[in-house]
Order: sequence, then structure tokens, then C-alpha cells
Amino acid sequence: MDSPKDVQMDDGNSRVHEPFTVEENIHQLNAIDKSIVDLMNHTATALNALTIPINSPDSQGTLPQQDPSAKKAAFRGATDSFLDMLHAVDVKMKRQIMALEEAGIVNLSAGAKQEPGSSGPKSASLKPNGMGAVGNLDVGWLNSHGSRVERDMEAELWADARKFLEKEGSNIKLE
Repeated sequence: MDSPKDVQMDDGNSRVHEPFTVEENIHQLNAIDKSIVDLMNHTATALNALTIPINSPDSQGTLPQQDPSAKKAAFRGATDSFLDMLHAVDVKMKRQIMALEEAGIVNLSAGAKQEPGSSGPKSASLKPNGMGAVGNLDVGWLNSHGSRVERDMEAELWADARKFLEKEGSNIKLE
């Protein structure tokens, strides 16, 4: 089932079996993020269709009546949109997981390492190895390459400098 936001590929394109670039994967993850927000909006719409509105009574002391068929249609439309969007997010997330596996960042194969002392079939694991890595993905490296840590540290340094200057400025006497 095609999603309305899917990009149609040209049949004559030779990139069919090439992996996505990092930029394309980031754009796809951004689209997934926006789709999840849409899922929450569809959920809110469906729940609003089922709830009784909290309105103040009119001048005669009665609450306004709502059309049950309109509420049912709104609920049905929201749930249909929700399920379509959920399917699209599911497919896109599976694509991203396959891309991580192809890049060697995670290993989800049945032959992955098994917990020591456990019996039964081997299962895939994404547990950290105790050294800051999950699979071949080093969390420390990812954090060091993000700008948020740097911005937060810079903000802390500026705040400390400001406090120091305010403290020293009150101790300085002008002659």
C-alpha cells in the first residue's frame, strides 16, 4: 500500500539497488518523526470524537446535542488515517533498521552472540557492551559529534564567567 508521502522512483533509474546516503537516511528519519506527530494528531482527533465535550450549558440549562453519525464518521476517518500512517511508519522504520544492519552498526541476525549461561536458540541483542557501544555504534562518538553538548557547555562557561565578573566587579573600587 503506497503512502501519500512516498516518493515515486523513475523506472529508468539505475540507483534501485544502491544504499541510501547518510543525508537521505537523515531526511527519511525526519519524515518518520513528522509522521509520528501526525499519528498523535490522528489519535487526538479520534479520542475527541468519542468524548463528550465540556461545554457550559446554554441559557436553558441543557448541553448542546451532537450528531452521533458525525462523531462516528470523524472517529472512523481518524482511525483510518491513523492506521494508514502507522503502516507507513512501520515500513519506513524497517527500512532504517535494514540500513543500520547493512552498515554493520547493529547485528540482528539469528547468529548473533547469546547471553552467557542461557540456553535455547540464539537471539539478536542490542544491549550495550559496557564500553559505551551498542553493536558497532559508539554512543560516546555520537555524543561528541553532536552540537548540543558543545552548546550546553559553552552556555555553562558563559554563565560562570558572568558570575565571576559580577562578583569581581562588585569588589573593584574605582579611584
